[in-house]
Amino acid sequence: MYFIVYLLFICKLSVIYSVPLSEFFPFGASASDTLFLPNDDSSTNALPLPHVFPYFNINHRQIYLANNGLFSFLGPISEYVPTPFPLSDNRRLIAGFWSDIDTRGNISSGNRVYYHIYANRSNNIVFGKAATYVQQYFSGERVFNPSMIIIGTWYRVGAFSQQTALTNTFQIVLATDELRSFTFLLYHDLQWSSPQTGSLNGPSSSSEIGGQAGFNAGDGVIFEMLPYSRTRNVRQLVNLSNVNVPGLFVFRIDLETIAVGGCGNTSNFLFQPRRGSQLGSTAITVQGPCFGNLSEGDVKCRFGESAVVDAVIINEFEAICLTPAVSLPGSVNIYLSIDGGITFKLFPRKFTYTPAEYGLSSSDEPPLIILNYNDFILTVNNQLTLAWYLSEKTIDQWVNNTIKFEVQLWSVILNETNGSIKQNTHIVLQSNLMPRAGFQTTSITIPSIDGSSLPTVFFRAIAYDTLTHTVYAGFNSVLFVLNDPIYDKSDYCHAWASKQPSPHEWNENLLPCPLTLAQARVARCCYEPDSLCKLENANTSLNCRLHRGRSNLSESSAIACYLSRTTNQWNAGTECCYDNSGQLITRGIGGGTDDRYRSASSQVLHLLSDILPYLACCILNSDREACARYFIYRPHRRGSNSPNDNGGTWGDPHFTTLDGSTYTFNGYGEYTYLAITNSSTSINTNFKRITQPMIFNSQIRTTPLNSLNDSATVIRGLAAKSNDFLAEKMSITVSPRNMLIVRRGNETLDLDITNNNEISINNSFVLFFPEMTLEQNRTSGVLTLSWFIGVSIQITPITTSNSLVLNIHTSVAGSYQNRTFGLLGLYDNNPDNDLRAQNGTILGTADTLSLEQIHRQFGQTWIIEPNHSLFYYERGDSAINYITQNNLYVPSFVLPELPASRLNLTLATCNIDSSLTNRSLWTVAQRTCYYDMVVTNDTALGQASRAASETFQQIIMDQRYPPEFNSDLPLVLNKNDLSPIIISFMTVSPYTSNISYKLINGPESALFDNRTALFTWQNPTANNNQIVVRVTAQDMKYNLLSTHELVINVFRQVTNTAIINSTESSHSNTTLPSSETMQIGTNATTTKSTEPSDGITMLPSTIFMIISVIITFALH
Repeated sequence: MYFIVYLLFICKLSVIYSVPLSEFFPFGASASDTLFLPNDDSSTNALPLPHVFPYFNINHRQIYLANNGLFSFLGPISEYVPTPFPLSDNRRLIAGFWSDIDTRGNISSGNRVYYHIYANRSNNIVFGKAATYVQQYFSGERVFNPSMIIIGTWYRVGAFSQQTALTNTFQIVLATDELRSFTFLLYHDLQWSSPQTGSLNGPSSSSEIGGQAGFNAGDGVIFEMLPYSRTRNVRQLVNLSNVNVPGLFVFRIDLETIAVGGCGNTSNFLFQPRRGSQLGSTAITVQGPCFGNLSEGDVKCRFGESAVVDAVIINEFEAICLTPAVSLPGSVNIYLSIDGGITFKLFPRKFTYTPAEYGLSSSDEPPLIILNYNDFILTVNNQLTLAWYLSEKTIDQWVNNTIKFEVQLWSVILNETNGSIKQNTHIVLQSNLMPRAGFQTTSITIPSIDGSSLPTVFFRAIAYDTLTHTVYAGFNSVLFVLNDPIYDKSDYCHAWASKQPSPHEWNENLLPCPLTLAQARVARCCYEPDSLCKLENANTSLNCRLHRGRSNLSESSAIACYLSRTTNQWNAGTECCYDNSGQLITRGIGGGTDDRYRSASSQVLHLLSDILPYLACCILNSDREACARYFIYRPHRRGSNSPNDNGGTWGDPHFTTLDGSTYTFNGYGEYTYLAITNSSTSINTNFKRITQPMIFNSQIRTTPLNSLNDSATVIRGLAAKSNDFLAEKMSITVSPRNMLIVRRGNETLDLDITNNNEISINNSFVLFFPEMTLEQNRTSGVLTLSWFIGVSIQITPITTSNSLVLNIHTSVAGSYQNRTFGLLGLYDNNPDNDLRAQNGTILGTADTLSLEQIHRQFGQTWIIEPNHSLFYYERGDSAINYITQNNLYVPSFVLPELPASRLNLTLATCNIDSSLTNRSLWTVAQRTCYYDMVVTNDTALGQASRAASETFQQIIMDQRYPPEFNSDLPLVLNKNDLSPIIISFMTVSPYTSNISYKLINGPESALFDNRTALFTWQNPTANNNQIVVRVTAQDMKYNLLSTHELVINVFRQVTNTAIINSTESSHSNTTLPSSETMQIGTNATTTKSTEPSDGITMLPSTIFMIISVIITFALH
């Protein structure tokens, strides 16, 4: 098909012009090009490419140059009469001027064909020119930094047969960053359209067929052709263009269809960046219409259904719109008008407003940063150095010398009803700063904001025209809390506390904290790291800034904190913090607390309701009573060996179920991976007959490792969806180019987008959605999808020698026991029944079944029906295709013999001692690695399989339960007289009864039995200080350690009412009546008792007798 859309534009060009040779990319001997020897109809041999070149959604590693005016990818092209597109037979090519070119004739300094493959970016002219073309003519694209450029130049070439009177000069330039590819066709002089007919006769004569230019996919379907191709008028290409430069054509060619550069066509109706802060002022570049003949008032952008802003026209191809601020984050449609707002056209993709974040930004590096400060609490009169990055491209767009920067300090109003943000007032800190490319810095002094004790603020630098006051760009920081020392924070704290309900009104049904840091790290389903805690700063004051214990109160400081991913019906959350020995902290400001609002889904409400009062009552306040009041309403959460489990898939697929059973299933198709019902089901439930709704469903796609080895299949995709009413399908698949395609609903998420004016130093970023988050590690490429219902799936891309493979790790909350279906098995803590077929049949354990039995009787039963697929399908693919392939595919059920020549490498890769010939003694990691190496002969896959299996084994070890103290053991004990205190700190372990106890801290006069864990304080002393009792328990099988910390307050007064701790009231608080000896024991059970959350302990279920004294705890 011809480029009809832009013909109307290019036909307006004058017929006099073409691309001058001075504007060609460097060529010839001076550019160290390779000269293609004179010939007629020949092609080069395959030229290896140092980097992949994506073309028509396929990666290519070689290319051919044909003398007859084209590049091809799958084989040489020798036809001298151009065949009309579309062509089949894998004739995948890019033609600049395909005709019967003959370079054997003698033309002074001409009749030469050159080519050059550049992979060294040191050639600034070549790489800079390619980058500029893309930035200029595809302004809606993100920054393009090519890694490889291929140039073919036909300089003054003649036609067959050695015709030299008329010559043609043109150039084909291919540029790629290995993700995107662009073609530039440059025409300087086209004097002939086809060979002269004097000596040509017959049907094969090319005399009536002019040169042909364009793109052909080689499938007989997809193609694009330039105007006048195959006609005598093809010589007009020197005067035409799709970017308003006569003789120049620019295209993007890596996708399934060709995208046209320039303006006035539908293929490049784009904008970038695709996301920005809800605080607004993100400059988005829009591309599509031709803006050359429009005035400023004609072009407008609409965000959503009402917010309209005027655009700033930069040049014919691009305009800029600044995003308006919004009260709540989320995705909105963007529309463009070129008739003054009368009509609007919808862009095909949405813009995402990211949440305004405080502290350390995690979703993206903020455009404006503070260089000399590492906290989010600012203090009035502090000296700060602000910095932002300005690209050369942006500077070039600002043609007026009247554009200057102004630095502002904004305060915001936080809405405690719905968590929205409203920008309030701002103070101008600096103005008339000259823009400079690169990092720009300036120093400011923080002013006070009248009438505000702890205002929330952010900095903004705007670029504006001093004459017209038009704003061209805005750079925002994250949110900060401004501390003005002249204001007493106690008033703020008291005012907040006076409005707080009892915690039990909102913190029920929250998960307990994992007992140890190791458990928290692997509980990905339910907990995520606090971004204010950084492992690289683990033992410094910069780490866990809000949880540095008070040394004068013997409080532990946190080295790591974890926030709950899950929530309850009140949208509450909790934070769990751990000390340098990996033990949960349950006392003081070093510990985490229950949060009224979970930060992941309600950042602003969390800041307003939890963080600001915490700062006012504790961090910025030396009044211990004020801090104690905070903990009354935000209590610490106790720890527990609460169940959550992990499963996964790796290599040629090996599976570990949620109960820990391991098996291999070598299927080809799309399968139910993990489905969760909203209530328990019986063990023999038929999945197809379930009538209750699924709260979560996920599927995997497996395909052969490569076309040369179909005996091994690997994971190539995962799709999932929860039942939240705002949920959308998530689909992560490997494309034919071995790239990850991440889709949410009907939209592709471009995870590689960065703003032109942004240099990210964060190693990861997070996208927030109503029911989940998606995080990408920028270094490893690992994707983590976390649903707020308690399911987390981590996808690790593995690059093998031939393809991209996905390893999958899944973590689920323990509340889903007896509710799971699919290849991850029945989750019920019994690995013997994990292999449950779709009809409910339990097949037996993996070690009693053959590979064929597992394949046919278990794995294949979980093939999905096409109409139930959650996957996204590229052109030419469908769910039916995988059903067809599944029916045809028969794997090998016998492990092939390993050639002796590969034995040593295989054993070394899998860390197997050559003397260990009994395979039953190999670990799971060694067995799966060996299997994959034998079947695929792919060392990278074997290494990845071993690493994945070892990771799972480490997770199993980290999940082990340390000894658990009785849940009735309080965190705070208030004693009303001086009678003896006797407490049992006994624990239970699922692994052994041999447990060692130690009293780490306690009163000097107290006694502690390391064998019975009995603490005795015969003569308590009344004083105004807390008595901290810290006891550890360690099992003698795995050396797992747990700690319980108890605060004892002894008072002389006698009362039968509860006493509020003068320094702290904690999540579990017990008051003893007078004249009673106290003893707290254990009921030797791991079942967690229900805890109230208002500072009082539940009545123990068992009455204990020790030293002939029967003690019953009274609930006050």
